[in-house]
Amino acid sequence: MPDTLCVISRPSPRSLTLPVFWMAACMLFVGMLLAHANGANTSLEFAPYVFETERHGAIDAQVAFLDVPRRHDEPDGPRMRLRVVRLPATGGDGSAAPVVYLAGGPGGSGVGTARGPRWPVFDQVRRETDVLLFDQRGTGLSEPPPPCPYVQRFDDAKPLEREVALAALSHTAARCVAYWREEGIDLASYTTAESAADLEDLRRALGVSRISLWGMSYGTHLALASLRLHGAGIDRVVLIGVEGPDDTLKLPLAADTVLADLALVAREQGFEDLTGMTRRVLAKLRQEPARGRSLMHRGREVTFGVYDAQLAISAALGRRSTQQMLPLALRDAEAGDYDLLASLVLAVRGQLGEFRAMPLAMDVASGQSPHRRAMAEAQAKDSLFGDALNFPFPMIGDGLGLADLGEAFRMPLQSGVPALFVSGTLDGRTPPANAEALLPGFSDAAHLLVRGASHDDELWLGNPEMAAHIADFLVGRRVSDAELKVHPPAMAQGKLGLLMQTMGIGRGAVWVGLGTLATLLVVALAILRRWRNGARIRNAVSGTP
Repeated sequence: MPDTLCVISRPSPRSLTLPVFWMAACMLFVGMLLAHANGANTSLEFAPYVFETERHGAIDAQVAFLDVPRRHDEPDGPRMRLRVVRLPATGGDGSAAPVVYLAGGPGGSGVGTARGPRWPVFDQVRRETDVLLFDQRGTGLSEPPPPCPYVQRFDDAKPLEREVALAALSHTAARCVAYWREEGIDLASYTTAESAADLEDLRRALGVSRISLWGMSYGTHLALASLRLHGAGIDRVVLIGVEGPDDTLKLPLAADTVLADLALVAREQGFEDLTGMTRRVLAKLRQEPARGRSLMHRGREVTFGVYDAQLAISAALGRRSTQQMLPLALRDAEAGDYDLLASLVLAVRGQLGEFRAMPLAMDVASGQSPHRRAMAEAQAKDSLFGDALNFPFPMIGDGLGLADLGEAFRMPLQSGVPALFVSGTLDGRTPPANAEALLPGFSDAAHLLVRGASHDDELWLGNPEMAAHIADFLVGRRVSDAELKVHPPAMAQGKLGLLMQTMGIGRGAVWVGLGTLATLLVVALAILRRWRNGARIRNAVSGTP
């Protein structure tokens, strides 16, 4: 901020109004300079907005766009507009701080998340206080950079080899970075620290002393950075599926732990020794590639090897939808049928070769400490999946020339802000160990451990107490450490069963459908019989043979 000199004349005996006027003008001018230097808006103009949910109809809401600096250390430089949707409180006494929801990814839309199946939890929280759905910079309608025109596609006829794939992906990522820079995209503006400053600007624009933050996955990483950098403006935080300051690089043995826990669930449903099956399938693929045809990819056939399978299985361990498929895929593969495993392989290959500016820059900037990287490399030697859980990170970020937030950003966090941690025991992406490592740094925290929950919707909806705990905590009611349970994953027993699961059809629905079909058939036969009898009578009366 430039130095400002205010000269105030000596008052004349005739009047004191002139010096008072000049003093007020100077104070106003200094205040305007401070606000401009901080890049903060004085208000946020909300307009009426119809918020369309996927399953629960239209909700009356409000929308606004927050104007922020592209880089907060350059307040006079280019700016961005970030979308904010406000769900006004339908109840409460008005004492709770407004809650800002932060989606995961990085790259997810806060507005998009609330539209989907998780809406009932948002609805319960807004019964107590305002909820703001925030599209972080580069996501949703908050000025996302253009998609990269370069995509790495792998040959379906060849197994993926780690070193060859890494070289190809590094080349594609470098081309994407060059393309974005040519398009004028400031990749250094996509860091978690910049997004944390956006949240502070949002708080000021709302005109409130504090906001509460509610994040999922990467959203917790952003919330924790905000605590470190702007903690005075934060009332409380809810962290679901916790990614700590130095957790961007995942620890490979977390996947082995989830596999062992999932094996206990699978055994109760007729799949013996899931871990052993995994070892045997990987050993077989290490000796000879396999070929499978994916019905989920319109019958595409793919030849794949051991690293393909390590990538596919470690990714499948993260979410319930793929956890339910995994035991059947491995049992079939052990028997020589690789079709289901081929579906997982093709899904992972498709995701590997595409890069988006915001997620790539964010992940590289958050990075990893030397200690974390050494630990991940050591664990990769002992994991069934090697380094597949993170591939192609961290290697791909080394030569791109992107920003790095440094070791101070990744250091352990100390905070007195009340925090609620939520973890799932079958979460292969953000395991409970992440929350447990952070808890000692919080003087006022509770941990909800959800048994049987993965990194998916059941971490929100699998137990009806979840939404109540989150809403209670955000309005200041006491929430203590607790263990909650959700129904375990229902493993697909065959390809027909898997198809039913994919379409969201349960066994009960199948029996109801069959019963309905039988009833309709009986009714149709009865109508046909009556029509034939009527035709005979009409023919007899008319004399027609």
